[in-house]
Amino acid sequence: MKNLKYESYRAANNLLNDAIENKDLPRCIAAIAVCESIIADRLQSYLKYKTPVIFLEKGKEKIFVPTGVMVSECLKHFPELRININSKNLGVIESKNLFNDIRIWLKSRNDICHGFVKSKPGTPTKEISAFHEAAILVAAEGIKLTKLVSKWHKQQLQITNKKK
Repeated sequence: MKNLKYESYRAANNLLNDAIENKDLPRCIAAIAVCESIIADRLQSYLKYKTPVIFLEKGKEKIFVPTGVMVSECLKHFPELRININSKNLGVIESKNLFNDIRIWLKSRNDICHGFVKSKPGTPTKEISAFHEAAILVAAEGIKLTKLVSKWHKQQLQITNKKK
């Protein structure tokens, strides 16, 4: 099972690096989706241990827990989590409040993933070039957040393993 997780993360990181390099719209949208998947995976891993009840409904395991719900739960445990990392590709990445930054990013993620052709009735969508620029920024921010969440998750695993 660990090999499958490793292979998934390796493929995901290749896609993210490709998005950083090429900055084309399809790659950016794919990168945004993959970033959310990585973030959700790391949060779920932590919360399954820390707050397993959010994954249950009427005594049965829920099929899906929205990323925003998991972020809100993490904010309860870490209301102001400052974290930084030195990435060989991106340099120093920092967040003064990781889970709040993720919550804000999720809104931007929704704007990109749903805003390409969807708009309020009677209003136009964004101009494609502006939408593309926004997608590049949201993808880049998502990539940074995945790196920070991964570092946080690794720290939490180390803390948990010390308690055993």
